[in-house]
Amino acid sequence: MAPAPKFSPQEQEKLIFCAAIKAIEQSSLLDFSMSAIAKLAGLSMGSVYKFVQCKEDVLIALATKMYQERQRVFKQVLSLPLTTPERIIAISLLDFSKVQMYTFDDQLESIVNTNAMMKRCSPRWLEQMIACGQVCESTFHQFLLSAAASGELISGNKDIEEINLATWSLAVGYFKTVRVHQCWHGDLDAEEVLTALAPDNLHIKTMQRLVNSYDWQTKVSNDDIIRTCQCLENAGLR
Repeated sequence: MAPAPKFSPQEQEKLIFCAAIKAIEQSSLLDFSMSAIAKLAGLSMGSVYKFVQCKEDVLIALATKMYQERQRVFKQVLSLPLTTPERIIAISLLDFSKVQMYTFDDQLESIVNTNAMMKRCSPRWLEQMIACGQVCESTFHQFLLSAAASGELISGNKDIEEINLATWSLAVGYFKTVRVHQCWHGDLDAEEVLTALAPDNLHIKTMQRLVNSYDWQTKVSNDDIIRTCQCLENAGLR
């Protein structure tokens, strides 16, 4: 009779992904090896390949876990006792160290969202990452639908897709752009986390102008932004 496995499947998976993070930190997202993961995890190569068949699987799996953590935090932001437009702006005001899982979050996100990466990974992990993104998109869509149904968004459903695309693109694009520029000018190391934005930051003012261009019952004032920051602080998100 074969001996019982030393670790349960869940424990093995956790060991593998903890080892993968260490292997990447010791080399890079491109240079880590599957053998290094096995060695750091204290498992055989066969055990590792039961969960991830290639390096692309490792990266997609880590990205999926990163997106799942972001979902958790964004849901927390969207449930804060604020108006809907305030909660939209709150996503840009939170401390992004609260959603960072790895020192290489930004680089990982850039790598996994490419056709080459998606073609090489196993369907299992790709499906999980896509499903995770769909849940996030659906959560925000339902959030806006609720605002329309309650009358808070006076224009109803007709602006929802536009608000979704515009605010999400501005929030995500801004942090990527700022990081690149700060790295170029030596103000931020590649592995450092962007600090929370001040209420009068240019991006926040731009987001305020964008959000207020839609037909809300209550527009977002400068005082509302300061109150939103305080609400995030009280929730441990800033």
